[in-house]
Amino acid sequence: MMLSLISAEKTAGRLEGDWINRPDSLSGLAWINARSDSRTIREREVFVALSGSRTDGHDHLEEARLKGALFAVVQRPVTGSPLPQLLVRDTVLALRDMAALALAAHRSAGHRLVALTGSVGKTTTRELLRRGLMPEGGVCSSRGNENNEIGVPLTLLSWPGDYRYCVLEVGVRKPGDMDYLAPLLDSDVGIVTAIEPGHLENLGTVEAVWAEKSKLLKAVLPGGSLVIPGPVRRRFASDPLLGYPGRRIVAGSIGEGDEGPGTIVATLRVGVGMTLHVEEWELDLPLSRPSAALAWCSLLALLALRELGVPPKDGAPRLAGYDGFPGRMERKNHPSGLLLLLDHYNANPTSMREALDWLAREREVRAGGRAFAVLGDMLELGPESSAYHEEMGVQASRLGIERIWYRGNERDAFARGFRRGGGDPARIRSSGDFYEDLRHGQGPSGTDVLLVKGSRGMKLEEVVAPLLEGI
Repeated sequence: MMLSLISAEKTAGRLEGDWINRPDSLSGLAWINARSDSRTIREREVFVALSGSRTDGHDHLEEARLKGALFAVVQRPVTGSPLPQLLVRDTVLALRDMAALALAAHRSAGHRLVALTGSVGKTTTRELLRRGLMPEGGVCSSRGNENNEIGVPLTLLSWPGDYRYCVLEVGVRKPGDMDYLAPLLDSDVGIVTAIEPGHLENLGTVEAVWAEKSKLLKAVLPGGSLVIPGPVRRRFASDPLLGYPGRRIVAGSIGEGDEGPGTIVATLRVGVGMTLHVEEWELDLPLSRPSAALAWCSLLALLALRELGVPPKDGAPRLAGYDGFPGRMERKNHPSGLLLLLDHYNANPTSMREALDWLAREREVRAGGRAFAVLGDMLELGPESSAYHEEMGVQASRLGIERIWYRGNERDAFARGFRRGGGDPARIRSSGDFYEDLRHGQGPSGTDVLLVKGSRGMKLEEVVAPLLEGI
Protein backbone atom coordinates (compact mmCIF):
# COMPACT_ATOMS: atom_id res chain seq x y z
CA MET A 1 0.00 0.00 0.00
CA MET A 2 1.27 3.47 -0.89
CA LEU A 3 2.02 5.84 1.94
CA SER A 4 -0.20 8.94 2.02
CA LEU A 5 1.38 12.29 2.74
CA ILE A 6 0.09 14.41 5.63
CA SER A 7 -1.78 17.53 4.62
CA ALA A 8 -1.07 20.98 6.03
CA GLU A 9 -4.72 21.24 7.11
CA LYS A 10 -4.50 18.00 9.10
CA THR A 11 -1.26 19.16 10.67
CA ALA A 12 -2.71 22.49 11.74
CA GLY A 13 -5.74 20.75 13.23
CA ARG A 14 -3.67 18.24 15.23
CA LEU A 15 -1.27 20.93 16.48
CA GLU A 16 -4.05 23.53 17.06
CA GLY A 17 -1.89 26.02 15.23
CA ASP A 18 -2.46 29.26 13.32
CA TRP A 19 -0.84 30.13 10.00
CA ILE A 20 1.58 33.00 9.48
CA ASN A 21 2.62 33.83 5.91
CA ARG A 22 -0.11 31.45 4.82
CA PRO A 23 0.09 30.74 1.08
CA ASP A 24 -3.00 31.09 -1.09
CA SER A 25 -3.26 27.32 -1.24
CA LEU A 26 -2.08 24.77 1.32
CA SER A 27 -2.35 21.85 -1.09
CA GLY A 28 1.37 21.91 -1.89
CA LEU A 29 2.44 21.62 1.75
CA ALA A 30 1.84 17.88 2.24
CA TRP A 31 4.72 16.16 4.07
CA ILE A 32 5.98 12.98 5.75
CA ASN A 33 9.39 13.97 7.19
CA ALA A 34 10.46 16.78 9.50
CA ARG A 35 13.66 17.96 11.20
CA SER A 36 14.72 20.34 13.94
CA ASP A 37 18.19 21.07 12.52
CA SER A 38 18.17 23.64 9.73
CA ARG A 39 21.62 22.44 8.62
CA THR A 40 20.28 19.03 7.62
CA ILE A 41 16.82 19.95 6.31
CA ARG A 42 15.94 18.47 2.92
CA GLU A 43 13.55 19.54 0.21
CA ARG A 44 9.86 19.15 1.04
CA GLU A 45 10.49 18.53 4.73
CA VAL A 46 9.04 20.52 7.63
CA PHE A 47 11.32 22.53 9.90
CA VAL A 48 10.40 22.46 13.61
CA ALA A 49 11.97 25.39 15.48
CA LEU A 50 13.04 24.18 18.93
CA SER A 51 14.43 26.58 21.52
CA GLY A 52 17.44 25.11 23.34
CA SER A 53 19.95 26.37 25.88
CA ARG A 54 22.61 26.97 23.22
CA THR A 55 20.70 27.60 20.02
CA ASP A 56 17.22 28.64 18.94
CA GLY A 57 15.70 27.22 15.79
CA HIS A 58 13.67 30.38 15.32
CA ASP A 59 16.91 32.08 14.28
CA HIS A 60 17.37 29.70 11.36
CA LEU A 61 14.11 29.75 9.43
CA GLU A 62 15.66 31.41 6.40
CA GLU A 63 18.34 28.72 6.15
CA ALA A 64 15.61 26.09 6.29
CA ARG A 65 13.66 27.88 3.55
CA LEU A 66 16.69 28.11 1.27
CA LYS A 67 17.24 24.37 1.67
CA GLY A 68 13.71 23.60 0.53
CA ALA A 69 11.60 23.38 3.71
CA LEU A 70 7.86 23.36 3.01
CA PHE A 71 6.97 25.32 6.14
CA ALA A 72 8.13 25.85 9.71
CA VAL A 73 6.46 25.06 13.02
CA VAL A 74 7.19 27.89 15.47
CA GLN A 75 6.11 28.99 18.93
CA ARG A 76 6.64 32.67 18.20
CA PRO A 77 6.24 34.55 14.90
CA VAL A 78 9.45 35.09 12.95
CA THR A 79 9.48 38.22 10.88
CA GLY A 80 11.76 38.66 7.89
CA SER A 81 11.27 35.20 6.39
CA PRO A 82 8.64 34.45 3.72
CA LEU A 83 8.55 30.80 4.79
CA PRO A 84 5.01 29.76 5.82
CA GLN A 85 4.85 29.32 9.60
CA LEU A 86 2.47 27.29 11.73
CA LEU A 87 2.32 29.01 15.13
CA VAL A 88 1.80 26.62 18.07
CA ARG A 89 1.94 26.90 21.84
CA ASP A 90 4.93 24.57 22.32
CA THR A 91 7.14 23.22 19.53
CA VAL A 92 8.36 20.29 21.66
CA LEU A 93 4.79 19.06 22.07
CA ALA A 94 4.19 19.78 18.40
CA LEU A 95 7.17 17.60 17.53
CA ARG A 96 5.57 14.68 19.37
CA ASP A 97 2.17 15.22 17.74
CA MET A 98 3.72 15.44 14.27
CA ALA A 99 5.56 12.17 14.91
CA ALA A 100 2.22 10.57 15.85
CA LEU A 101 0.80 11.74 12.51
CA ALA A 102 3.80 10.30 10.66
CA LEU A 103 3.52 6.99 12.51
CA ALA A 104 -0.17 6.72 11.65
CA ALA A 105 0.64 7.29 7.98
CA HIS A 106 3.26 4.53 8.03
CA ARG A 107 0.91 2.16 9.85
CA SER A 108 -1.81 2.80 7.26
CA ALA A 109 0.69 1.86 4.56
CA GLY A 110 1.43 -1.46 6.27
CA HIS A 111 4.85 -0.43 7.54
CA ARG A 112 6.06 -2.06 10.76
CA LEU A 113 7.48 -0.64 13.97
CA VAL A 114 9.72 -2.31 16.54
CA ALA A 115 10.04 -0.40 19.83
CA LEU A 116 12.59 -1.34 22.46
CA THR A 117 13.71 -0.22 25.89
CA GLY A 118 15.67 -1.66 28.80
CA SER A 119 18.33 -0.97 31.41
CA VAL A 120 21.19 -2.23 29.23
CA GLY A 121 21.68 -3.41 25.66
CA LYS A 122 19.21 -1.07 23.94
CA THR A 123 21.57 0.37 21.35
CA THR A 124 23.30 -2.93 20.60
CA THR A 125 19.98 -4.75 20.15
CA ARG A 126 18.71 -1.89 18.00
CA GLU A 127 21.71 -2.07 15.70
CA LEU A 128 21.55 -5.85 15.45
CA LEU A 129 17.89 -5.60 14.47
CA ARG A 130 18.66 -2.94 11.89
CA ARG A 131 21.27 -5.21 10.33
CA GLY A 132 18.89 -8.15 10.37
CA LEU A 133 16.07 -6.23 8.68
CA MET A 134 18.05 -4.31 6.06
CA PRO A 135 17.42 -6.75 3.19
CA GLU A 136 13.72 -6.97 4.08
CA GLY A 137 12.58 -3.60 2.75
CA GLY A 138 14.55 -0.65 4.14
CA VAL A 139 15.03 0.18 7.82
CA CYS A 140 14.92 3.47 9.69
CA SER A 141 16.35 3.39 13.22
CA SER A 142 17.21 5.68 16.09
CA ARG A 143 20.63 7.30 15.80
CA GLY A 144 23.19 7.85 18.52
CA ASN A 145 21.45 8.59 21.81
CA GLU A 146 18.22 9.63 20.08
CA ASN A 147 15.91 7.97 22.60
CA ASN A 148 14.30 10.73 24.68
CA GLU A 149 11.33 13.10 24.36
CA ILE A 150 13.07 14.88 21.47
CA GLY A 151 14.95 11.98 19.89
CA VAL A 152 12.08 9.50 19.68
CA PRO A 153 9.83 11.86 17.66
CA LEU A 154 12.76 12.84 15.43
CA THR A 155 13.40 9.19 14.59
CA LEU A 156 9.81 8.70 13.47
CA LEU A 157 9.90 11.98 11.54
CA SER A 158 12.98 10.78 9.65
CA TRP A 159 11.32 7.48 8.58
CA PRO A 160 11.46 7.52 4.74
CA GLY A 161 8.15 6.91 3.05
CA ASP A 162 9.47 3.90 1.12
CA TYR A 163 11.05 2.11 4.11
CA ARG A 164 9.06 -0.80 5.48
CA TYR A 165 10.55 -0.89 9.00
CA CYS A 166 11.53 1.39 11.85
CA VAL A 167 13.46 0.27 14.94
CA LEU A 168 12.79 2.76 17.72
CA GLU A 169 14.95 2.96 20.84
CA VAL A 170 13.20 4.44 23.87
CA GLY A 171 14.89 5.51 27.11
CA VAL A 172 13.39 6.71 30.38
CA ARG A 173 14.91 8.58 33.30
CA LYS A 174 11.93 9.33 35.52
CA PRO A 175 8.31 8.34 36.12
CA GLY A 176 6.03 9.56 33.35
CA ASP A 177 8.61 9.54 30.54
CA MET A 178 7.00 6.54 28.84
CA ASP A 179 3.52 8.03 29.27
CA TYR A 180 4.65 11.13 27.39
CA LEU A 181 5.94 8.99 24.51
CA ALA A 182 2.98 6.56 24.51
CA PRO A 183 1.35 8.06 21.35
CA LEU A 184 4.49 7.07 19.42
CA LEU A 185 4.80 3.44 20.51
CA ASP A 186 2.10 1.55 18.56
CA SER A 187 4.39 -1.31 17.58
CA ASP A 188 4.30 -4.79 16.08
CA VAL A 189 7.07 -5.96 18.39
CA GLY A 190 7.96 -4.49 21.79
CA ILE A 191 11.24 -5.46 23.42
CA VAL A 192 12.53 -5.01 26.96
CA THR A 193 16.23 -5.92 26.87
CA ALA A 194 16.82 -6.04 30.64
CA ILE A 195 15.53 -4.66 33.93
CA GLU A 196 18.38 -3.77 36.27
CA PRO A 197 19.46 -0.94 38.61
CA GLY A 198 19.65 2.28 36.65
CA HIS A 199 18.33 5.84 37.01
CA LEU A 200 17.48 4.94 40.59
CA GLU A 201 17.93 8.55 41.69
CA ASN A 202 14.61 9.25 39.96
CA LEU A 203 12.95 5.83 39.77
CA GLY A 204 13.92 4.58 43.23
CA THR A 205 13.73 0.78 42.86
CA VAL A 206 14.20 -1.90 40.22
CA GLU A 207 10.46 -2.59 40.50
CA ALA A 208 9.82 1.04 39.57
CA VAL A 209 12.20 0.66 36.62
CA TRP A 210 10.04 -2.23 35.37
CA ALA A 211 6.83 -0.31 36.05
CA GLU A 212 8.00 2.54 33.82
CA LYS A 213 9.80 0.66 31.08
CA SER A 214 7.16 -2.06 30.72
CA LYS A 215 4.67 0.59 29.62
CA LEU A 216 6.29 0.27 26.21
CA LEU A 217 4.93 -3.28 26.01
CA LYS A 218 1.39 -2.06 26.66
CA ALA A 219 1.51 -0.16 23.37
CA VAL A 220 2.13 -3.31 21.31
CA LEU A 221 -0.78 -3.68 18.92
CA PRO A 222 -3.19 -6.66 19.06
CA GLY A 223 -1.58 -9.58 17.28
CA GLY A 224 1.90 -8.25 18.07
CA SER A 225 4.67 -9.75 20.18
CA LEU A 226 6.37 -8.95 23.48
CA VAL A 227 10.03 -10.02 23.49
CA ILE A 228 11.72 -10.21 26.90
CA PRO A 229 14.59 -12.09 28.60
CA GLY A 230 13.56 -15.18 30.55
CA PRO A 231 14.84 -13.76 33.87
CA VAL A 232 12.65 -10.69 33.42
CA ARG A 233 9.64 -12.86 32.71
CA ARG A 234 10.35 -14.92 35.81
CA ARG A 235 10.93 -11.94 38.09
CA PHE A 236 7.76 -10.10 37.07
CA ALA A 237 5.60 -13.15 36.33
CA SER A 238 2.73 -11.83 38.45
CA ASP A 239 2.38 -8.65 36.37
CA PRO A 240 -0.92 -8.85 34.43
CA LEU A 241 0.90 -7.30 31.49
CA LEU A 242 2.62 -10.62 30.83
CA GLY A 243 -0.79 -12.21 30.35
CA TYR A 244 -2.01 -9.45 28.05
CA PRO A 245 -4.72 -10.86 25.72
CA GLY A 246 -4.05 -10.80 22.00
CA ARG A 247 -0.27 -10.42 22.33
CA ARG A 248 2.32 -13.16 22.02
CA ILE A 249 4.88 -13.44 24.85
CA VAL A 250 8.29 -14.55 23.62
CA ALA A 251 11.18 -15.04 26.04
CA GLY A 252 14.84 -15.86 25.56
CA SER A 253 17.17 -17.52 28.06
CA ILE A 254 20.84 -18.43 27.93
CA GLY A 255 21.69 -21.65 29.72
CA GLU A 256 18.86 -21.33 32.24
CA GLY A 257 16.53 -24.16 31.23
CA ASP A 258 12.79 -23.88 30.65
CA GLU A 259 11.38 -20.45 31.49
CA GLY A 260 7.82 -21.25 30.47
CA PRO A 261 5.82 -21.42 27.21
CA GLY A 262 7.35 -19.61 24.27
CA THR A 263 10.86 -19.57 25.73
CA ILE A 264 13.83 -20.13 23.45
CA VAL A 265 16.83 -21.48 25.36
CA ALA A 266 20.35 -20.83 24.06
CA THR A 267 23.80 -21.79 25.30
CA LEU A 268 27.21 -20.20 24.93
CA ARG A 269 30.06 -22.20 23.48
CA VAL A 270 33.45 -20.78 24.34
CA GLY A 271 36.66 -21.66 22.53
CA VAL A 272 38.93 -19.28 20.66
CA GLY A 273 35.83 -17.11 20.38
CA MET A 274 32.25 -17.34 21.58
CA THR A 275 29.27 -18.86 19.76
CA LEU A 276 25.58 -18.53 20.56
CA HIS A 277 24.02 -21.95 20.07
CA VAL A 278 20.25 -22.47 19.77
CA GLU A 279 19.47 -26.16 19.46
CA GLU A 280 15.79 -25.63 18.67
CA TRP A 281 16.75 -23.60 15.60
CA GLU A 282 19.81 -25.73 14.74
CA LEU A 283 21.71 -22.44 14.77
CA ASP A 284 25.24 -21.41 15.70
CA LEU A 285 26.01 -17.69 15.64
CA PRO A 286 29.71 -16.80 15.99
CA LEU A 287 29.95 -13.59 18.02
CA SER A 288 32.34 -10.83 17.00
CA ARG A 289 33.64 -10.64 20.60
CA PRO A 290 33.50 -13.01 23.59
CA SER A 291 30.83 -11.04 25.40
CA ALA A 292 27.82 -12.48 27.20
CA ALA A 293 26.15 -9.08 26.77
CA LEU A 294 26.46 -9.35 22.99
CA ALA A 295 25.09 -12.89 23.16
CA TRP A 296 21.99 -11.68 25.03
CA CYS A 297 21.38 -8.84 22.58
CA SER A 298 21.83 -11.21 19.64
CA LEU A 299 19.30 -13.68 21.04
CA LEU A 300 16.71 -10.94 21.60
CA ALA A 301 17.31 -9.57 18.09
CA LEU A 302 16.85 -13.03 16.56
CA LEU A 303 13.61 -13.50 18.51
CA ALA A 304 12.31 -10.15 17.26
CA LEU A 305 13.32 -10.97 13.67
CA ARG A 306 11.45 -14.27 13.91
CA GLU A 307 8.32 -12.45 15.14
CA LEU A 308 8.59 -10.19 12.07
CA GLY A 309 8.74 -13.19 9.76
CA VAL A 310 12.52 -13.41 9.27
CA PRO A 311 13.77 -16.98 9.93
CA PRO A 312 16.57 -16.98 12.53
CA LYS A 313 18.86 -18.85 10.15
CA ASP A 314 18.45 -16.03 7.62
CA GLY A 315 18.96 -13.34 10.22
CA ALA A 316 21.97 -14.82 12.00
CA PRO A 317 24.57 -14.23 9.24
CA ARG A 318 23.52 -10.58 9.09
CA LEU A 319 24.17 -10.21 12.82
CA ALA A 320 27.56 -11.92 12.82
CA GLY A 321 29.51 -8.88 11.61
CA TYR A 322 28.34 -6.47 14.31
CA ASP A 323 31.30 -4.38 15.41
CA GLY A 324 30.03 -2.05 18.11
CA PHE A 325 29.62 1.72 18.29
CA PRO A 326 32.11 4.33 19.51
CA GLY A 327 32.32 3.88 23.28
CA ARG A 328 29.82 1.01 23.25
CA MET A 329 31.33 -2.47 23.22
CA GLU A 330 33.98 -1.06 20.90
CA ARG A 331 37.10 -3.13 20.26
CA LYS A 332 40.22 -1.30 19.04
CA ASN A 333 43.76 -2.50 18.33
CA HIS A 334 46.59 -0.14 19.23
CA PRO A 335 49.71 -0.19 16.99
CA SER A 336 51.66 -1.57 19.97
CA GLY A 337 49.49 -4.70 19.95
CA LEU A 338 47.43 -3.59 22.95
CA LEU A 339 43.72 -4.43 22.72
CA LEU A 340 41.37 -1.68 23.97
CA LEU A 341 37.83 -2.49 25.07
CA LEU A 342 35.99 0.83 24.99
CA ASP A 343 32.64 0.62 26.76
CA HIS A 344 32.46 4.02 28.46
CA TYR A 345 29.28 5.41 26.97
CA ASN A 346 27.19 4.38 29.98
CA ALA A 347 27.36 2.08 32.99
CA ASN A 348 25.22 0.41 35.62
CA PRO A 349 25.91 -2.64 37.82
CA THR A 350 24.80 -5.11 35.15
CA SER A 351 26.78 -3.63 32.28
CA MET A 352 29.80 -3.25 34.58
CA ARG A 353 29.69 -6.95 35.48
CA GLU A 354 29.39 -7.88 31.83
CA ALA A 355 32.26 -5.57 30.82
CA LEU A 356 34.60 -6.99 33.48
CA ASP A 357 33.66 -10.49 32.36
CA TRP A 358 34.44 -9.46 28.75
CA LEU A 359 37.86 -8.21 29.89
CA ALA A 360 38.58 -11.57 31.54
CA ARG A 361 37.56 -13.53 28.43
CA GLU A 362 39.64 -11.38 26.09
CA ARG A 363 42.67 -11.76 28.34
CA GLU A 364 42.26 -15.55 28.34
CA VAL A 365 42.66 -15.83 24.57
CA ARG A 366 45.74 -13.59 24.37
CA ALA A 367 48.83 -15.62 25.22
CA GLY A 368 50.84 -13.87 27.89
CA GLY A 369 48.43 -10.96 28.02
CA ARG A 370 47.63 -9.06 31.21
CA ALA A 371 44.38 -7.29 32.13
CA PHE A 372 44.21 -3.58 32.95
CA ALA A 373 41.23 -1.29 33.48
CA VAL A 374 40.32 2.39 33.54
CA LEU A 375 37.10 2.54 35.54
CA GLY A 376 34.73 5.33 36.55
CA ASP A 377 31.67 5.85 38.67
CA MET A 378 28.31 4.38 37.69
CA LEU A 379 26.07 7.43 38.00
CA GLU A 380 22.40 7.81 38.97
CA LEU A 381 22.23 4.86 41.35
CA GLY A 382 20.64 6.74 44.24
CA PRO A 383 21.33 6.15 47.95
CA GLU A 384 22.66 2.60 47.33
CA SER A 385 25.39 3.84 45.01
CA SER A 386 28.29 3.07 47.34
CA ALA A 387 27.04 -0.49 47.93
CA TYR A 388 26.88 -1.11 44.17
CA HIS A 389 30.42 0.24 43.72
CA GLU A 390 31.70 -1.91 46.57
CA GLU A 391 30.30 -5.01 44.85
CA MET A 392 31.95 -3.84 41.64
CA GLY A 393 35.25 -3.81 43.54
CA VAL A 394 34.69 -7.35 44.79
CA GLN A 395 34.17 -8.63 41.25
CA ALA A 396 37.22 -6.77 39.92
CA SER A 397 39.40 -8.21 42.70
CA ARG A 398 38.76 -11.76 41.51
CA LEU A 399 39.89 -11.22 37.93
CA GLY A 400 43.62 -10.77 38.46
CA ILE A 401 43.67 -7.27 37.00
CA GLU A 402 47.23 -5.94 36.95
CA ARG A 403 46.34 -2.30 37.60
CA ILE A 404 43.20 -0.16 37.76
CA TRP A 405 43.00 3.60 37.25
CA TYR A 406 39.82 4.96 38.82
CA ARG A 407 37.96 8.24 38.30
CA GLY A 408 35.06 9.35 40.48
CA ASN A 409 33.69 9.94 43.95
CA GLU A 410 33.05 6.23 44.60
CA ARG A 411 36.72 5.24 44.52
CA ASP A 412 36.78 4.53 48.26
CA ALA A 413 33.74 2.25 48.02
CA PHE A 414 35.29 0.43 45.08
CA ALA A 415 38.55 0.01 47.01
CA ARG A 416 36.68 -1.41 50.02
CA GLY A 417 35.13 -4.03 47.83
CA PHE A 418 38.44 -4.74 46.10
CA ARG A 419 40.06 -5.35 49.49
CA ARG A 420 37.11 -7.43 50.70
CA GLY A 421 37.46 -9.66 47.66
CA GLY A 422 41.12 -10.29 48.41
CA GLY A 423 42.65 -7.74 46.05
CA ASP A 424 45.60 -5.50 46.85
CA PRO A 425 44.36 -1.87 47.03
CA ALA A 426 47.83 -0.76 45.87
CA ARG A 427 46.77 -1.90 42.40
CA ILE A 428 44.17 0.92 42.34
CA ARG A 429 45.53 4.23 41.10
CA SER A 430 43.96 7.61 40.39
CA SER A 431 42.95 8.18 36.79
CA GLY A 432 45.21 11.22 36.89
CA ASP A 433 48.22 8.88 37.13
CA PHE A 434 47.43 7.04 33.92
CA TYR A 435 49.58 9.09 31.54
CA GLU A 436 52.62 9.11 33.85
CA ASP A 437 52.32 5.38 34.44
CA LEU A 438 52.28 4.83 30.68
CA ARG A 439 55.40 6.95 30.26
CA HIS A 440 57.25 4.97 32.91
CA GLY A 441 56.33 1.56 31.53
CA GLN A 442 53.85 0.77 34.31
CA GLY A 443 50.81 0.57 32.05
CA PRO A 444 49.47 -1.82 29.44
CA SER A 445 51.31 -2.67 26.24
CA GLY A 446 51.93 -5.45 23.74
CA THR A 447 49.58 -8.39 24.18
CA ASP A 448 47.73 -6.79 27.12
CA VAL A 449 44.04 -5.88 27.28
CA LEU A 450 42.71 -2.57 28.64
CA LEU A 451 39.05 -2.09 29.53
CA VAL A 452 37.63 1.45 29.72
CA LYS A 453 34.28 1.40 31.52
CA GLY A 454 32.17 3.95 33.38
CA SER A 455 29.25 6.30 32.98
CA ARG A 456 29.40 8.82 30.16
CA GLY A 457 29.55 11.70 32.63
CA MET A 458 32.95 10.45 33.86
CA LYS A 459 34.49 11.27 30.43
CA LEU A 460 36.92 8.37 30.57
CA GLU A 461 37.91 8.97 26.96
CA GLU A 462 39.90 11.90 28.34
CA VAL A 463 41.92 9.55 30.55
CA VAL A 464 42.96 7.28 27.69
CA ALA A 465 43.37 10.06 25.11
CA PRO A 466 47.16 9.39 24.79
CA LEU A 467 46.37 5.86 23.60
CA LEU A 468 43.45 6.80 21.35
CA GLU A 469 45.60 9.35 19.53
CA GLY A 470 47.80 6.49 18.37
CA ILE A 471 44.98 4.62 16.59
